[in-house]
Amino acid sequence: MGRCTLSTVTTTFELLYEAAGPVLDTVPVRPSCQDGYDPDAADAAVERLRFPFSGSPDPADLVAEIEAHNSFMARLRGTPLVDGPDLSEAAMHAFDLVLRGPIRLTVSGVYADSAVPLDVRCYADREVGVVWNFGKESTDVCGGHFPDVLDTLLGFLPCEHAGRSAVVHVPAGADGVIPEGFAAEVDRLRSFLALPRRGTAIFDMLAFDNIFAEFPVLGFLVIDNALGRHVLASWDAGMVLRPVDDRWLSWWFGKCVAAVAVHG
Repeated sequence: MGRCTLSTVTTTFELLYEAAGPVLDTVPVRPSCQDGYDPDAADAAVERLRFPFSGSPDPADLVAEIEAHNSFMARLRGTPLVDGPDLSEAAMHAFDLVLRGPIRLTVSGVYADSAVPLDVRCYADREVGVVWNFGKESTDVCGGHFPDVLDTLLGFLPCEHAGRSAVVHVPAGADGVIPEGFAAEVDRLRSFLALPRRGTAIFDMLAFDNIFAEFPVLGFLVIDNALGRHVLASWDAGMVLRPVDDRWLSWWFGKCVAAVAVHG
């Protein structure tokens, strides 16, 4: 009698790349949760982040700097970071977290009903956080207490009903190689990934210098299709597909941070 073998998939990394394809094809260069991270940054570095287009000693650069600064301010207009013509006091703390915040999440997503990729970034410490949603023509900035800002970040994902696919767990060796005895589970995963998508998002996360999700190492994907919202993620040395809702996602990220906060 014939026997199923893993002739087309040999590692969890291959499955992760297949699952993340819509995002990787559309956003080949994604933001990293480590971008700009400098926990020992001086206050002057935060000030330069607040006013990124100033400082050239050449007067010929002045007009270009003014235009760039006005464009920068226009994107922040209507957010808590602007008070009248100037940046608000809250802006200093927000930009401080962008550089020094030890809790950092980025979301890169592609959705059928959105003309532009989703680009959401969260920077926080144990007490407060700030969430940036970079749209095509505007930037949304929201602040709040931690871990409430996790819900703010998840609120930028399109609405989707809770998933209803069965849980699939695939073990693997330290190098990601999947044992042949789990060919049936791999086939179930690939059948799920072949379903038409409503959306795909890659989540990267860093907390207190410990990376929990940095694709493809410890990859964490949210996949929306006709079966609802699911997570496909690295799990132990293998991977797991499980149905989720936004409440579960908020709980999971909070749990990840809490696991290392005592060490931060």
